Amino acid sequence: MIANTRDSVKSNKKNSEIDLISTSIEGQDYFKITNVDEMRPFFMSIVSDSNHWLFISSNGGVTAGRKNSEFALFPYYTDDKITESSETTGSKSIFRITKDEEKHVWEPFSIRFEDKYNITRNLYKSVYGNSIIFEETNHDLKLSFRYKWSSSNIYGFVKESKLMNLSTSKVTIELLDGIQNIIPYGVGSDLQNQSSNLVDAYKRNELIEESGLGIFALSAIIVDKAEPSEALRANVAWSIGLNNPKYLLSSLQLKAFRKMQEVSQETDIKAEKGAYFVNTTIT
Repeated sequence: MIANTRDSVKSNKKNSEIDLISTSIEGQDYFKITNVDEMRPFFMSIVSDSNHWLFISSNGGVTAGRKNSEFALFPYYTDDKITESSETTGSKSIFRITKDEEKHVWEPFSIRFEDKYNITRNLYKSVYGNSIIFEETNHDLKLSFRYKWSSSNIYGFVKESKLMNLSTSKVTIELLDGIQNIIPYGVGSDLQNQSSNLVDAYKRNELIEESGLGIFALSAIIVDKAEPSEALRANVAWSIGLNNPKYLLSSLQLKAFRKMQEVSQETDIKAEKGAYFVNTTIT
């Protein structure tokens, strides 16, 4: 349901006019920018009725947290660095697709596949400013993928993913979907900006296999004193919606997945940037 065109801009790409329109998704009203990738990346904020804060670039680079920058879930950087980090921070999804006995790899919103497929990228922001949706439609594979950022006072930040088959053909998809560059509790903005490599050395990412809960903590609080300092708090991530997926706690196996290689579940990763991915096959 689309109505009320507000603005229109011509882009250099054929059949890719940039429009600002009003639309409704699942009963919620949104402003939609079509062909958003034809615009220069711009910065947005998402509001919350609690203590969440989230700043995000139109190309997907993101920082978020609760209270203030000292309680961040993703690194708190400046606008330009967040925009440049879109490939390594925040949402990441890769699909290995079998359709008509042919195999394809599709990585929505990535610069790696911009020239491989005929795609359209749209951006939706709720009229209340409390949620944002990124959408990429692959016209060659007849698939569309959306992910949405919002917040919950109980659960924290919520990322919802939706993959749609736009054809009547049967499609088998092995997916790898999640978030990356999660920072653990206890890493303030100054420490992250000045000593990010040192911070990585202290990171430990663990999986509770029975529930699929990912725990992202420091092996010890980073202090410049000769005294023990235990890290007793952590950031956590978990997922629902898929039956018995594999879980990955880092981005170490993304390259292998792109190359059609198998990935294995990760249960305890030390000294690596945190990530939380689910891996399974759907039809």
